[in-house]
Parts: sequence; C-alpha cells; structure tokens
Amino acid sequence: MKRVRSFVIIIIASLLLSACWSSKSHDVTSPSESSTITGDPAASNEKASVDPSESASGSPGEPAETAVSAGQSPEVSRSPQTSLIVEVKSGGSVIQAYTFNDKMENAVFRKHTSLPYGVYVPEFMDQREFSEGVEWGYGEPRNSFAIMEGSMVQPDFQETDPDLAAYKEYLGTDRSDPMMEYDYFSFHGESHELLIRFAYTSEEKAKARKLFLAMITSLRETHASDDFKAGVFLTYDESALDEIQKAVLQCALASMDAIIAKDAKAFAKSLESQGLAVAISFLIDGGRLYRFEKLESITALDEKRYNVNVAYRALSEEGFLFNSVYAFTVRKNKAGEWKVANID
Repeated sequence: MKRVRSFVIIIIASLLLSACWSSKSHDVTSPSESSTITGDPAASNEKASVDPSESASGSPGEPAETAVSAGQSPEVSRSPQTSLIVEVKSGGSVIQAYTFNDKMENAVFRKHTSLPYGVYVPEFMDQREFSEGVEWGYGEPRNSFAIMEGSMVQPDFQETDPDLAAYKEYLGTDRSDPMMEYDYFSFHGESHELLIRFAYTSEEKAKARKLFLAMITSLRETHASDDFKAGVFLTYDESALDEIQKAVLQCALASMDAIIAKDAKAFAKSLESQGLAVAISFLIDGGRLYRFEKLESITALDEKRYNVNVAYRALSEEGFLFNSVYAFTVRKNKAGEWKVANID
C-alpha cells in the first residue's frame, strides 16, 4: 500500500512540475512582442530634433530648392525637443514656392519693416502693418502670419493646442474671439525677442496652419547694406610669390575690382572670352555686394593654369549674408596673356 501511495505522490509531483514549466514558457515574450509600437511618440525614449530645411523639403540636411507643400505639415516626432527653427540661417533663397489648395504658389522674401527678420511669403498674401508689427495674409476675415516685437506684446494664452504643444517655440492659443483663432510662437534672436502669430478662421484653419508652419521654417535674419563694406581687402606677402604667381594674382584682382565696381567692360576685359563674360555676368548685375577678404592660396593646375582661391563675404538683395570661397582659374592664352578662364 505504501508503494502505491509513493507512486501516486510521484505522479502528482510530476504533473505539478510540468504545469509550472508550461506556465513559465507562456510568460516569456519574444523581442517583437516586447517592443510595442504606439501612436504616441511621447512614449518613446528617443528625442527628435528637426532642421527647418528638412521640415520644408523632406530631405534631411538639404534646403527646399523649389517648393514646400502647405498641405504637408513638418513630419516630426511629437517630442518636447522638437523645434520649428533650429537655426535662423543667413543663407540664400531657400523657398521659391508653396503648394496651397493643390496649386503651386510662388513665394518671395518679405522683410519686416522695422525688425531685421523676414520670411518667404506666397505672392497671393498681401502685407499689412499694425500697431504691434507686420503681417501677411489673405481673405476676410483675414487669415494671417505676423511677426511682432516680443517685448511689446503680451497675449493671453488661454488654451494649449495638442497638435502644436510639442513644438519648442509654441506658446499657446487664444480662442476668445468667436470668429478667429490665434496661435503664438516665440523666437529668441541675438538682439530681438520675436513673437509670431498665426490667425485663421475655423474654415481656413487646417490649410492655413499647414501653410504658416511651412512659412515659419523660412524665418531669416537680414542685414542692412549700410553696415556691409564691399571691396577687395586681400592681405598677403608679395615677397613669397614668384613672378608667375604675381601675374596670375594681378589678373584675378582685376576681375575682383570689376565685380566691386560693377563695371561690365572691365570685367569682360579680365576674362578670356566674351562668352564667359555673358555666362558669369550675374557676378556684376546679380544684385549682390562682395567683400573679398583673404587670399587662401595660389595653386598650379599645370604650366598654363592656376587657381587663385579667395575667401569672400557677400550680401544678397534680400539682406542675407554668405561666406564662401571663389576659385579664380587663370590661364595663359596663345598671345601669352594671363586671363581668367572661370570663377567658381
């Protein structure tokens, strides 16, 4: 009888152990099951930061060369670190058009009348000044994008819009007006605190907000031409140059002087052909001001070709500053004269 009882106990114990192992095996989650995909990016540990040019163009690290779709708001992770404006760049024409109402609308850079900032604005939006700043808008009631001096305005932010709350620049929303809704954003410049306001009716809100979010990424700092001194200011040790390098440099300097003076005839005379003068005439009549600041190097490409590399700054018509280097390729022609063969 004792043997029977022992056998029964062994069987029961075996069954209990088997059940425990089976239970544990169902508690193990595969890697694919343990990583839950959620529509709430706040649940993610990753923090995203978005370049304005990426928001506008959809291509990381590349500015929008031709168009920004107002029907596509910046695709960004809803993280508290998301910024609409990572850096206000003093670079060139970034946005040339927006897509609005399924139509491509040309855009031009518009400056604030008293602050050194501006944005690319669709041509169908007109400009108006009011006591607190400048706005660009359309329609009546007016849907508008405004830039104001932040220290001059203290709006009442009564609500927070969840679709905008993740943007670092977003301050709040005012819905006290039964006809209009106002979204406010801040920007901290070097010398100014800006307040940016979106205003729209309920009927226009969806498409207008997408357009204005694209516009805010185009915010640019501008510089007055009065503060920019154009000219040729190269410093170099002439004693360190041989006779060929001196001749090559003088040829490049002739082109630089003509560019500063906007003298088309003198410019063409420094170049090896009239065709080249036409091809790079934008250096004369493109509207930019140039300041040639440093002789980087004179490099021999072969016995008859040299590159004169010059660092420069340029101020565009919009007031954007550029910093770059031009290579003046100088070549000896059949008559034995040194002429500029290209500027790149």
